[in-house]
Amino acid sequence: MRSIDNKVIIEGIRNQDKLILKEIYLVYFPVIKRYIIDNNGSEQDAKDVFQEGIIIIYRKIKAGNLNLTSSFKSYIYSVCRFIWIKQLSKDKEDAEKMDNYLEYEGVQDIDIDEYEKNEQYKLYQKHFKRLEKDCRKLLQMFLNKVPLKEIAKELGIDSQQYIKRKKYKCKEQLVRYIKSDPKYKVN
Repeated sequence: MRSIDNKVIIEGIRNQDKLILKEIYLVYFPVIKRYIIDNNGSEQDAKDVFQEGIIIIYRKIKAGNLNLTSSFKSYIYSVCRFIWIKQLSKDKEDAEKMDNYLEYEGVQDIDIDEYEKNEQYKLYQKHFKRLEKDCRKLLQMFLNKVPLKEIAKELGIDSQQYIKRKKYKCKEQLVRYIKSDPKYKVN
């Protein structure tokens, strides 16, 4: 099996280089797929877990806190293994059967916090998409720190006060959506 240099991989992920990402998928996905299928999953589960693993790694790279002390193969395996175990932890019996892959046991795992942040982000994204188009646009502009005057101009609204009220209502709707989701957990 071919291997890609860790530095090339990290830069490729950081820059969202399509060729590097495709190569990562071709080289490392089969191992993840085999692991997921061997542990009561499907090919689709493997694709979902692999995608989630790449997203977590991307965020760690962007935050500057990825300390890769092993091969990328071991690291992506470890991240995906952690994600899959978390997903199976609802069914403890399946999680206990997962000792077949002890060769990777010494590899650093992502911590609970990384997994939880990713789960929260997915929940946020899911419900953000449910908002009306004008709410999504308004909240996105606030998140991008667009000045209030520009937002009012962009949305064709004269009153900055109305923009503030609208933002509050949109944000409240988003919070209601999230809190009503069965996956929402209060910490």
